[in-house]
Amino acid sequence: MSHYLSNYWLLYSEFINQFKALTYRDIPIAIMTNFYQQIDEELKLCMVKKDFQTQLKHATLKDTTDIQPFFANLIPKMTKSNKNVENGKVLINLDYLRITGKKINECFNKEKTVILSRSKNPTYSDLPNLFIGNFKIDTTESSKKIIETAYELFNRLKEHPAFGNAFFKNTFLQRIPLIVDAIETVFNLYEQNAISTTIVGTTEDMVSRSLGIVGLMNGIPSICLQHGILMGEEAFMPVFTSKVAVYGEYEKRWYIERGLESKRIATIGHPRYDDIFNYPKVSKNEFLKKYNLDENKTTILIATGPNTNSNQFKKMIDLLVNNKTFQLLIKPHPWELAKNRVKLYVDLMRQYKSVQVVTDRSANTHELIANSDITIASLSTVALESCLFNKPTFVYYFVISNRHYEYFERLGKYTQHDPEELVKTLSTYCYNSEEKQNYENVKNNFLADSYHVKNSGKELFNLVCELARGEN
Repeated sequence: MSHYLSNYWLLYSEFINQFKALTYRDIPIAIMTNFYQQIDEELKLCMVKKDFQTQLKHATLKDTTDIQPFFANLIPKMTKSNKNVENGKVLINLDYLRITGKKINECFNKEKTVILSRSKNPTYSDLPNLFIGNFKIDTTESSKKIIETAYELFNRLKEHPAFGNAFFKNTFLQRIPLIVDAIETVFNLYEQNAISTTIVGTTEDMVSRSLGIVGLMNGIPSICLQHGILMGEEAFMPVFTSKVAVYGEYEKRWYIERGLESKRIATIGHPRYDDIFNYPKVSKNEFLKKYNLDENKTTILIATGPNTNSNQFKKMIDLLVNNKTFQLLIKPHPWELAKNRVKLYVDLMRQYKSVQVVTDRSANTHELIANSDITIASLSTVALESCLFNKPTFVYYFVISNRHYEYFERLGKYTQHDPEELVKTLSTYCYNSEEKQNYENVKNNFLADSYHVKNSGKELFNLVCELARGEN
């Protein structure tokens, strides 16, 4: 574990231990905030130093295997059993779910399913919809009292390296009313509706986290789907639901290493990938015309990611365009498109005729992968999806980060830190049948460990039924 991550968990435990007096409905406020979002760049620079921990006097989370148990001990125990588990409805929180309405309809009976969303519409994709705003009440006074106590605590800790940080302090204080509101809303939701099981797309946000924790207090089982490949562990730990639904065996080992009981891990994949296995063939000519591509060239899809070393990326492109049989289709990461951080890619397109850039934010990633011949991806889910599409997939590790990411290391030499080595490896693959077979063996082993579920929607439905029957 990097110095930053080690210090992150130490600081997290120190924060909780120092602010444990702040509670609402017996739930510690400190576990309800998405902690890593309170850490600004200035504090991160301090946390990458090994001696940062010497400034922490109340940190108790020192071993990786203690992460989940530490947080589990903070969640209030079940205060009442849920009499409606088997006869209640499945509640699906739409935020961050990443499953289409069509897929939800395929997996679940609309008579026994209800969607939770921010929409006031009575239905979502022909499924009954609950508007979350209907369960909110005024919690202003409760929040004020907690904020006052929080101010007192911060004032006592002005010299602390994190708690004296203005960004850290203000972010937490601003979140307290939102946290109290989310907890109260979820309590009201569960009290007014017979719910058998809850499904959330992540527990990074306050509402989803509340759905899991308040559910545990009321005997309502819950499932958190894996919202992406395991990269930044702060986005996946700790677990606040009864079960985590993971992609493969790699994730199961990862969670167990961090102290989660194996019985709480369900290796069922994610329904968002089911369509890959029966993806409809679209007109290749239409695709080529849409992106101004030559049918006689090898189309290489290049998926980008934030925090990429621009010099290494440009070097990779410069080397690839030297091969006149290649044409490159660059797909910027959604975050880069949203923040308009695409100048590097647009400049490359202007420089090289064989480079095109996908600037349409609504572009379908599966369509891009399916119609390309080869994929080169950053440390992103696109690389996994490309493998599932059975496309030759190469990963570039050009990320600027405060820790090492091991997920794609299992692809061996098909993951490269050096642009010259990556292009050399790709070129060898293109012109060497023995290398192609070696790649297939590596890729198949990678998928056996990473993702082998063909119908995740069915697996999710079966898991929901098991939980409703009290079998897990």
